[in-house]
Amino acid sequence: MENQTVEYKSDIPSKSNLFKAEIVAFLNTNDGTIFLGVDDDGAFLPEKMEKFKQWESLISDWIHNAFSLPVQRLITLEITAQKFAIHIKKGDKPPYYYKDGEGFNSKGIYIRNGSSKRRATDDEVRRMLKAQVANEFEGEPSSIQKSLTFHYLQDKLLDNNIVFDPKGLRLQNTENQYNNAALLLSEQNSQVTKIAVIDGLDMSVDFLAKKKFNGSLIKQIDMTLEYISLLNDTKVSFTGAAARVEHEGYPSKAIREAVINAYAHRDYSLSADIKVEVYDDRMEIFSAGGLPDGLSVADIKEGISAQRNPNIVHVLDKINYIENFATGIRRILASYKDFDKEPQFIVTPNQFKVILYNRHYALAAADEQGWANNNLKKNLSEAEQLELGFTPQDNVFENHGFVTDVKQYIDANDEKIIKILTLNGDKSRQEIQNYLQESKTKIYQRLTKLIELKLIDKRGKSRAIVYFVNANERK
Repeated sequence: MENQTVEYKSDIPSKSNLFKAEIVAFLNTNDGTIFLGVDDDGAFLPEKMEKFKQWESLISDWIHNAFSLPVQRLITLEITAQKFAIHIKKGDKPPYYYKDGEGFNSKGIYIRNGSSKRRATDDEVRRMLKAQVANEFEGEPSSIQKSLTFHYLQDKLLDNNIVFDPKGLRLQNTENQYNNAALLLSEQNSQVTKIAVIDGLDMSVDFLAKKKFNGSLIKQIDMTLEYISLLNDTKVSFTGAAARVEHEGYPSKAIREAVINAYAHRDYSLSADIKVEVYDDRMEIFSAGGLPDGLSVADIKEGISAQRNPNIVHVLDKINYIENFATGIRRILASYKDFDKEPQFIVTPNQFKVILYNRHYALAAADEQGWANNNLKKNLSEAEQLELGFTPQDNVFENHGFVTDVKQYIDANDEKIIKILTLNGDKSRQEIQNYLQESKTKIYQRLTKLIELKLIDKRGKSRAIVYFVNANERK
């Protein structure tokens, strides 16, 4: 039965371009096989055997002369006594088309669609041309040559006992010209990374912090990972044997894989920046460009790989930032195997987005409900508490007269103050007041309480006083 990868033909039609279009459709879409000398169900037609030599000569000539790009390595013939098969591999430089005179032949560009071919639309042709530019971008000569510096990269190489060799690192061609991969890894790199921390679940609320990193691509990776680590809180639990177990909101392995993949495989021919948006319940990591070489999310989950930027991947592999075994996506998924929300991978022609979920979000919601209950209980009589369902055990920590968790003394706005100072560094009382939109007196009370609880500290005098998260809380 004919399908996406199989086509049956009884003969080569008199209008040979129709048959060339079948070959082109596979070259542009996916690996496939065309069986010649068979009926519509794939059954061999013995009377067609006499044409095998004629077909072999004709198609062999086409392979060398009939298509826009060299296809000798992509098309092979399998000929036996009762089989004539044309095996076609998807090409790595689409769009492919059959020649019809001189120059570009847009009418000769076909793609495979189920069990048949169809002519590619203008948008599909543009996407193929765009992808070809993207895949070649990092190897093209850089617009900047003499002034490139690589201090950050050189330090990383020294850490791994590697000498900086531009040619060996695939950053220079045989004519000693730096390529675009070199520019991206240099201090002169113009691409930037933007991080936004949002106070809530969508963009309709305020930002807690915004950051922008520039410079060498490797420096941006380091700064992004370091900044995200400030957001990745750890909760501690104890097993029955009193062993300490730490649970990260976001698995560190998942963050590292998602961030490095965003830099390693993005389309640098597009001007869009790498972006990270951190919400209360999730983190979204955006990189420009869809998946290379027509891959799907299902393909990469199975470990099938394609490299848009092999030179950059080569350098990242040298400094142990990446393992070149197509395991990144599977590692991300594995790190969430015990969580009810699996990471998401959303692909469009111009963007790849990874969504990682905060495993502490549900716990935090439960904690907030607990604090709300505690505050409610303080205003109720014992009889009213019992009527509403609160039990005497709920007061066990208060009865012992010591603090077991400072969080029972702080509310959501106190938490926001801690988060603002963690993400942004020193802030004045006025800057904190501007964000929370509370009175001067209320903000002063909050800051005084947080200092007494040793969650924050202050320095300076009079109007120059600033507040900051103390070292223990930052950890």
